[in-house]
Amino acid sequence: MSRQQKLHFNIYKILFVFGLVFLASHFNVVSANAILYHDTDGFNPGIDMNQTAVIPGVSPFFDIYSYWDTLNLDPYKFDFATVTGQFNLTVLESDCGFALPVAGAMTSGFGWRWGHAHTGVDLNLKTGDTVSSAFDGVVRMSTWYYGYGNCVVIRHHNGLETLYGHLSKRLVKPGDLVNAGQTIGLGGSTGYSTGPHLHFETRFMGKAFNPLGLIDFKSDSLLKDTLAFDKTSFAMPAPVYYNRYRRPYYRNSYYRKPTAAVRKPVAKKK
Repeated sequence: MSRQQKLHFNIYKILFVFGLVFLASHFNVVSANAILYHDTDGFNPGIDMNQTAVIPGVSPFFDIYSYWDTLNLDPYKFDFATVTGQFNLTVLESDCGFALPVAGAMTSGFGWRWGHAHTGVDLNLKTGDTVSSAFDGVVRMSTWYYGYGNCVVIRHHNGLETLYGHLSKRLVKPGDLVNAGQTIGLGGSTGYSTGPHLHFETRFMGKAFNPLGLIDFKSDSLLKDTLAFDKTSFAMPAPVYYNRYRRPYYRNSYYRKPTAAVRKPVAKKK
C-alpha cells in the first residue's frame, strides 16, 4: 500500500468514526425528544391493581407511565390480560374541570366498523370549528399520526388520555398545559376521513376504552365520578355480521323482489 493510499485509508477511518458518533448522538436526541421527562408528582395515577380503591402515591404503573413519549400513541405496551381483579380511577379531582370537545352530535360509535376496529367516537363539526380539551392536562402529542391526520393527545392528571383526530390545524404543542374547554385545534377531515368530523378517544395506559361509558354527549355531562377497570374494559365488542343476501333489496338494486309479471320462457318448436 502506497503512502497516499494509507493517507486515504486513515481519512476514511476518521470519517467513519465521526459518522458513528453522529448517528449515536442523533438517536440520543430523538430519545430525549420522545421522553421529555419523568413524572415525580401531579401525574401519578396512584392505582393499586389488586385493590378496589385508589391509593394515592402507590402505583405499579409509575415506572411505565412516568415516561413522556411525544412520538408514539401507545408507548407503554401494557398487557391488561395480566391484570387480576378490579381497580378504580377517580375521573375528576377537586381542581379539575370537564367540557365537551365539540358541541356536535355523535355520528359513529365505538366498536367494529367496515371490518375495522373503531376505537373512539365521531362527533359532527364543520371544518374550522374549534375543538376543546375535555379535561385539564398536558399535551403529550401534537403531530400528524397515520390515519388520524393532525392529531393531539392530552394526558390528564389522573392518568387518562384523550385523543383528538382529523384536525385541520393543531394549536398546541407537546408540554403545553391546557384547561378543560381550552381550544387545542380546529376541526377538519385530515387523515383517513370521509368528511369533516372529530374522532375522539379516551385511553388509559395506551389502550382505548368506550367514551360512552364515561361521557354523555347529549347532556354534556359525566356519567361517573369513578371509573372501574378490569382486564375486559379495553376489549372491543364482538363484531356483528349481517347476511347481506337475506336483506330485502327492492329499489335500485340487482336483488329486486320478484313480481307476478315474469316472462315465461318460449317453448321451442319441434
